[in-house]
Amino acid sequence: MDAMEKLEKLAKKLDEIDDKFKTEDRSDPLWNTRVQKKDHVVEKMHELFPMVPDSFPLSRYLLSSSSGHQVVAVMWIEFKKDPFHLNILCYMLLNASSNFLTYHILHVLSNIMNQCDSNQLYQLKQTLLSYSPPHGSRYTMKLKLLEEIEPQIDFSISDIDKDSYWWRDVESKFFNSLSGTSQFRLCGLRIIRNKKLFDNFNNYRDYLGENSQILFVYHGSSSKSLEGIAKNGFLEPHMLDNVANKISILDQGYFGRGIYQGFAADYAIHYAESYKKSNEILLSMVLPGRSYIVKKGGEKYGQVCESGFDSHLSPENKEIVLFQSKQILPLFIIRFERIPNANIVEEQC
Repeated sequence: MDAMEKLEKLAKKLDEIDDKFKTEDRSDPLWNTRVQKKDHVVEKMHELFPMVPDSFPLSRYLLSSSSGHQVVAVMWIEFKKDPFHLNILCYMLLNASSNFLTYHILHVLSNIMNQCDSNQLYQLKQTLLSYSPPHGSRYTMKLKLLEEIEPQIDFSISDIDKDSYWWRDVESKFFNSLSGTSQFRLCGLRIIRNKKLFDNFNNYRDYLGENSQILFVYHGSSSKSLEGIAKNGFLEPHMLDNVANKISILDQGYFGRGIYQGFAADYAIHYAESYKKSNEILLSMVLPGRSYIVKKGGEKYGQVCESGFDSHLSPENKEIVLFQSKQILPLFIIRFERIPNANIVEEQC
């Protein structure tokens, strides 16, 4: 019997326990017996999930009328640490038919909510606002969830669990961007949520219209500077003169006086290590708009953006220069470490 067949059998077992012990009175000894039996089944389910294929039919289980199937689906979402099903979980929570299911949904929501990006939390907020349960425990639950979500949307930085959805996504972008032979690994990841920067970015995207292509870029700096950027955004060129005595500026900008970002993670890593003695870089989305390609080094040294364009590209297409903070949305702070060649050989053996 494979893992899926065993899960199906255990889901059926949960339904059978509900049918056998129908009492909802917590003072009834049968109620405690039912909870203990269901907890025992859930423990067995946890042991099976590492062996369940990624083709797990989540939608069928979520939409099933079987409470056992729904519990399995909720636990699968928790195991995969997948934030893309929070809306469904929220709806299930507000309409759960049993306290047992409600408990597991709440547990999963609390574990996954801090793994969401700004857009996912905003969508979850809208789902909650559109639902109007009668006053009572479900209404109170709705208000409590909204209270937890609001401050996270406004501004928050949260650690991302290893092997979760966003860890895998960022790790893939990170490795695919590497341009050199040096080897690195992710050893930490923090997600950034900032409503002000998020709104500014999306408003500028609307303004660009058909030129609103999004690119992913990297920026290396000190940990303190990256946290400042996450909170306040990048300093625009005209602001630099006011803080010149507080921050170090290498030069006036070889390809233009703007905000520099690299397309390769190791390009940003070089800057972070060499100039800031840092082991962290920033992954952001940018809106380049119309890009002017600098033809030779020094052509745009210290100059503002070329008229009719929104950004500059370096001659070898390694760097992009933006001129407005709203063109950049900080997403993640990545902590990296180098892997010595000897370790690479050892790990491959």
